[in-house]
Amino acid sequence: MVRRIIQIDEEKCNGCGLCAQACHEEAIGMIDGKAKLLRDDYCDGLGNCLPACPTG
Repeated sequence: MVRRIIQIDEEKCNGCGLCAQACHEEAIGMIDGKAKLLRDDYCDGLGNCLPACPTG
């Protein structure tokens, strides 16, 4: 199984933080009002963060 690391489009990010809250692995965090992938090695690739994002 190939693990797919999520990509965050900072242009679309409105800084709501819902993706960071949905990430059970704590791979996503908020920096300067934008979501950032802090640890790609923590990302399990399941994508729990994706449906939480209101901007897609």
